[in-house]
This record gives sequence, structure tokens and C-alpha cells, in this order.
Amino acid sequence: MKAKYIFYTTLLSLGLSACSLDETPPSALAPANFYTNASDAVAAVNSVYDVANQIGDQSRNFIIMGDIPSDDMNLLLNNADRVQIWSFQTIPTNGVVAQSWQILYQGVNRANTAIDRIPGVTMDETLKKRLIGEAKFMRAFYYFYLVRWWGGVPLMLSETKSLEDGRAVKRATADEVYAQIIKDLTDAEASLPDRFTGADLGRATAGAAKAMLAKVYLQRRDFTNARAKSKEVIDNAAKYGYGLFDRYADVFAIANKNGRESVFEIQFVGQGTGQGSGMVTYFAPENSPVTGRGFGSFYPTTELYNSFDPADKRRELFINSYVDGGGRTVNTFQHFNKYQDPTARAFGDANNNFPIIRYADVLLMFAEAENELNGPTPAALAAANPIRRRAFGLPLNAPSAMDFTEALGKEGFRQRLYNERRLEFYAEGQRWFDLVRTGRLVSELKAKGKTNVEEKHNLFPIPQREIDLNPNLTQNPGY
Repeated sequence: MKAKYIFYTTLLSLGLSACSLDETPPSALAPANFYTNASDAVAAVNSVYDVANQIGDQSRNFIIMGDIPSDDMNLLLNNADRVQIWSFQTIPTNGVVAQSWQILYQGVNRANTAIDRIPGVTMDETLKKRLIGEAKFMRAFYYFYLVRWWGGVPLMLSETKSLEDGRAVKRATADEVYAQIIKDLTDAEASLPDRFTGADLGRATAGAAKAMLAKVYLQRRDFTNARAKSKEVIDNAAKYGYGLFDRYADVFAIANKNGRESVFEIQFVGQGTGQGSGMVTYFAPENSPVTGRGFGSFYPTTELYNSFDPADKRRELFINSYVDGGGRTVNTFQHFNKYQDPTARAFGDANNNFPIIRYADVLLMFAEAENELNGPTPAALAAANPIRRRAFGLPLNAPSAMDFTEALGKEGFRQRLYNERRLEFYAEGQRWFDLVRTGRLVSELKAKGKTNVEEKHNLFPIPQREIDLNPNLTQNPGY
């Protein structure tokens, strides 16, 4: 979502979860009375986007379920649900897991409603096609998280109109869910524009659909299609407005929100709008004066911090001290400092967007897929090395002593790419997904002392509440 200002409407609270069906259906705005013109259609699609920044307060569950169960992040031991996830003792009644499931399905149902009803609206056909494409992109986005966190899940593709619509639905296979994700993204890339401007910045584009497809294919270990889709993005980078910033810190500067490295971001607008981010507060040292009071909820492992070369500029986005209200410097352990907004004065009031796919990700996906197919070819090296150079403050397009080379061989380059992804995307909710998709979750974490981790932790448990509501749901093995 490359948008600076998509003020998401919540007029359409049509998001009954596919399997969370004990809520009372809203009646204030019946869909039949709402979808009457183009403005209604736009508002409906805005409401589909809206769900993404509610997956936990200000999207925090992307971090809790994407980085906490890994070797990258520790947490304050003051929340039982989070501790379960961090220590690989998650149980089916875990509140974070249940919340994520429910909100993701709310997003799915809002998308389904838009996809079902917008075709019947009398409006400009080009805009209609675009809006349906956006809704399909977002449905794929929500299902992509559902299938990676839980495996095969109920595949709901039409509007939930009553409690009975979802009570008997069974789990689809993971293959069936992925097939639908690929179909939705393929439809979206043919329907969406190359860019948006002005107030529409942040909506899904054709480039975002292609990049998401590349990510889906890489998850599936379909390296041929992952390579092809990421190459389409790279070859058309100028058309889509993509590129790397010269400095790593610039990627996360608020002034560069939705900038050239942004392919898809979750949008936040602070300054008292009620649409701000709380990420800076979660990461700030506990009781520091950041946004009133830092929570200190999530902080890096010592092993992650020590994994950086001391000359790596990416390590500069950690802090180990802060100035308190009395002007005194307080030394503390390392904290993530990617998300900074000095103007934010309260929790949930920061302007930072949350990145889902950056252009650097597209380059590294291409390099990984190309290496799996052909080894460390010049094309694979050309994609990965600008990211490597940037990490050390070097010109992006000039060969350097820090470059990856063909001498690494296929296996050596593979391992270096895995590590490069870790150093590049820390605190962006990617680490658990990368460990799982590359089959390294158990081996990597056991070697680092997380003895509770088992193969069952390649998925999360289906929330017990959903199984209680729908007896056709089956639990994941081991839970």
C-alpha cells in the first residue's frame, strides 16, 4: 500500500469472520442499501484495506507472529499470550493467535463483499475494474497470511450474509488456498494501474501484485515462477517507480513514506487522526519518554545484534541509550530504532508506515530464485550486491570488496542470501516466514538454545474458539 493518505472508512463493518460467527451481524448499513454509486464502491474497498492496520493494535501481530517466534527478537515477559509464542508453547486458546485469525477473516469477508457487489454498481467501468482488482489483491494478501500461519484454512469466496454461512465450512487444503491466492493476484495485476498519485497513493498497484506473486511462488518453492515475476518487477522498475534508496536509514524516514523502495506498505497517519502507528512505542525502551512512555515490548536478541559486521550501517538503527525527561542519558540494552517519529506524543500517534514488501525484497527474491535454478549467475549477483553495498555505505552500482561473487558457489550464495535477508528485514515481520519456508525453523533455533521448538511450530494452532463454533474444523497436528 503505497499511500500517504488513505483514510480508511469503517462504514462497512461487514466483516463477519468466516469461522468467527458468534458476532451479531451489523444492520446500520445493509449492503443492498449501500452499494449504489461509485463513492460507495470506493468506500467499500477502503474498508478492505482498513483491516490491515488492525491485526493487533497498529499491526503489532505481524511482529508478534512474524519475528517473536525466531532468533531475532525477545520480549518483556509480561504477557502470557506473547510469552507462549516466544517460547514455542503456544496453545489453541492463545489470544494473539485468535485475534489474528478473526481479523484476517474480517478482511477476507470485506473483500468478498466488495467483489460480489461492486459489479452491480452503475459507475465508470475503468474505476470498477480497478476497485475489484484492489479487493482481489487484498483478499490474496489476507489469505497469504492465513495459509502461512495455519496451513489449509476455510476458503470463503463470497460474502458472509448470515451466521450459518460459515458454521459448516471445512478446511481447504493449502494447495487450494494458494491456487486462489495466485488467481486473485493474477487478476489483480491485469486490473491495476502501474502507479497512484496524490490521495490514492498506497493502493495496490500492478507492480505490487507481481511482487506479491513472486513472494507466493518463492514460498511454494516454485523458483521458475518466482524468478519470472520478480524479474518482471525489476525490468519495469522505472515504470512502477521502484528503486533503492542510497542510505538504509532513508528507507524508514517518514519523509520517504511510499517512496521508491515501497512496493506495499500498511498505512498510518498520526498527529491526532486516530490512524497512527504504535510501532515506535512498542520498540522504544521501557519507560523512556518516547511517545509519552516507551513500552519496551520487543527488543533484539544479542545474537542478532552481534551478527552484524560493525561497519554495517543497518546496525546503526539500534539504540542502547536514551535521554530521559530530566535530560539525563540512560544506558539500556539494545533496542530496535527503525520506526522513529519525534513528533508523536502518544501511543498510536506516529506517522510510520509498516513495510510488507520493499524493492530490496524483490531483488533478493530474484537472486534467491535465480541461484536455486542456475547458481550465482551474474544476474543473481547484480540483484543482491546493491543491497550489500548499501549496507556498508558504498555506491550502489560500483563493484566493491563487500560484493558476493560466483566463488561462493550455489550453496554458499544460498546461505549468504538467507543471512542477508535476516540483516535487511529485521523487525519487519519476515524472519519466522523465512525460517519456515526454507525448512530451517527447528534446526536454526535449536542450535541457538530454543529447545521447545518442534516441527509442529511450522504452523500455529487453529484457535480453539473457531473449532468450538465450527466442528468441521480440524486442529493442526501436535496441538
